[in-house]
Amino acid sequence: MRMKCAYGRSITGRALAALLPIAMLPGAALAQTLSGAEVEGQLFAPEQAEVVIYDTSVLSAENQAIVTQIAQGQKYYAAMALAPDHGLLHQATVLAANYHDVAAARAAALRECDSLRESDTPCLIVLEVRPAGWTARDLQLNADATAAFTRDYLPARAPKAMALSPATGQWAIGQGAAALDDARAACADAAAPAGDCAVRIAD
Repeated sequence: MRMKCAYGRSITGRALAALLPIAMLPGAALAQTLSGAEVEGQLFAPEQAEVVIYDTSVLSAENQAIVTQIAQGQKYYAAMALAPDHGLLHQATVLAANYHDVAAARAAALRECDSLRESDTPCLIVLEVRPAGWTARDLQLNADATAAFTRDYLPARAPKAMALSPATGQWAIGQGAAALDDARAACADAAAPAGDCAVRIAD
């Protein structure tokens, strides 16, 4: 039996401020379970991502360049939210990364940003990080889970299963007679208290 886990994470405004000197240098609903073969053709290269800027009216051209450079170092799927009344370097600015789809990354960024803002104006999304050449797919995995699927899941002997937590970006792989239960349990432990882990890939 073998299990791997990874999870979504967030960077707040204070951490972004620490990254600025570097950036400024030049230069869970019910879901269908799919087989590994069905999933393989739907995934994107884990190392190749693109940054999409939204709502540029709240960011100067200089700040757009800064956040783009910062975002380029993050794993998909990711989203940045900020409070318009506070600006880029406020603690409410959040970059949520390594989620299984952009909707989950957006929700995580907005949730944390809104919990930290000190004004009445709601937070908004200013950028997303997604796979290069992205189009919507039946199943999407974050960059770490995509790499593990190729490296660990595909060559493993059946029975095997991979469970995902959409809310947190956690995932786990189980192998052997108890693959389904093991994958689900390992994912649930890592994603607690989200409680949304489900087996999405099984053979």
